[in-house]
Amino acid sequence: MSWVSLPAQHAPWKGLVLALVVAATAAAVFLGTQSPGWTLLSVILLLVGVHDFLLPTTYQLSEEGVSSRILWHRQHKPWSSCRSYWVDAHGVLLSPFPERSRLESHRGLYLRFAGADRQAVVRFVRRKIIRPTPANSRA
Repeated sequence: MSWVSLPAQHAPWKGLVLALVVAATAAAVFLGTQSPGWTLLSVILLLVGVHDFLLPTTYQLSEEGVSSRILWHRQHKPWSSCRSYWVDAHGVLLSPFPERSRLESHRGLYLRFAGADRQAVVRFVRRKIIRPTPANSRA
């Protein structure tokens, strides 16, 4: 199963807000520094920070593992490294931890539903990752 997710396409009003924030930041930096270099740097840093919203991400679920690719950056995780998953309104987080952890957003892999069949993705993930029950998690 594979799909391409482009959140900016599915939420154009967020793209408009982003454009306004970038323009306002660029104006403020230029007014404060009178430097086109610092202004350009601030715009680049803002855009790098939201690249996953602006650029298409390709996700692939296979029997061996899960992969994501955005431009040149590719992540692959075998299913054996995913110990739990957490579904929200926009996607599913594959976590290397059996319970919720503050580190899971850094060590896990978030699969956005935008561009995918939400139910099919969740079914596939459920089939590959079996959450421990409270009795099993103590062992």
